Amino acid sequence: MKWPGPHWYSLMVVSLTCLLLSASVWSGNIGLDIRPGDGVTDQRKLSDYFPPLKDTNLDTDVYILDSGKPGANALLIGGTHGNEIAGSVAALVALENSVVTEGKLIVIPYTNRSAQSVMDTRNHIDARHLIQSRSGERYLTYGDRRTDTADQESADPDEYQNPGGYVLKNGKESRNLNRTYPGKPDGTRTEQLAYAIIALVVKEQVDFSLDMHEANTPETDKQDNGDYKPGGNKRLSYTVVSHPRGLEIAAYALLAMEEDTHISMKLEESNTAYRGLSHLEIGDATSCLSYLSESPNPGQDRSRRNADVVSDAKYPLTHRVGMHLRLFKHLADAYADYNDKTLKIDNLPEYQDLLTGEIGQFLN
Repeated sequence: MKWPGPHWYSLMVVSLTCLLLSASVWSGNIGLDIRPGDGVTDQRKLSDYFPPLKDTNLDTDVYILDSGKPGANALLIGGTHGNEIAGSVAALVALENSVVTEGKLIVIPYTNRSAQSVMDTRNHIDARHLIQSRSGERYLTYGDRRTDTADQESADPDEYQNPGGYVLKNGKESRNLNRTYPGKPDGTRTEQLAYAIIALVVKEQVDFSLDMHEANTPETDKQDNGDYKPGGNKRLSYTVVSHPRGLEIAAYALLAMEEDTHISMKLEESNTAYRGLSHLEIGDATSCLSYLSESPNPGQDRSRRNADVVSDAKYPLTHRVGMHLRLFKHLADAYADYNDKTLKIDNLPEYQDLLTGEIGQFLN
């Protein structure tokens, strides 16, 4: 089965835009704008892998780009946190442009769909951002870090002990998907979401995965007086965190990354004492090599007001999206070198091409 390309959507843009503009309340009932490209061979729901998610706001779309030829199977994860827009948009760019000619690519653009349905509580960034796509006006969404309390269907505890036994003092973190891996089939909705992703990895025999995140920008973790601002994540920008089994592949990918993009990224090994994160738990629960990447998002800086999360002069969305996608490409190449299983992707925009224009040029 082949999905229609960009031309199919041009007739729908006006009505879609009117629908979005007419919505006075941002809620989980509003659909997310995803426009599959010609390379998408199948569309599924996460509930296909874990049925209890069906008919909940934690169920989300899963896109398959299958070459029909042997090769590596990979998973690209965007939208774990709703306020980390580059991961979701990188996933959209991948599924709206790519054609896989060897192996199989699985893309989840809005992994925590519920978190996309509520407003950002960190810096109160606008929920919708107008861009000009290849077919006209289109909105990118910006949500919150955690699952909506209404969708969790249980109150936040005072403290949260996650499935791995790690205790987080802030009970709200029970709604943070990237603290709940490997999940529990009978747990909270967010734990069930994590469990469903693990089930997908197992069923699809995923060889490697990349969970795309965003952190503070490097220079704005400090207040105007130069003092460090608590809660800043300066060390996370431009970082790749790797499961212990995947370190050598990640190291080679980062060397290639610096050579062709001049982006220098840090490599960290998963801290096995800190449970619940995708880069550790996916790799521990399955044979998949699991990675997490962090780009610098102005919307994460606590000291900024009215941050431009799309067109910031130093950290535009094109740069951040390009960073994630180029890293993913180099991980695929390094994986092939070590395992003789290739994931070959055509039409995935190059990092330098992304920098030459606006993000909408790469979206249907």
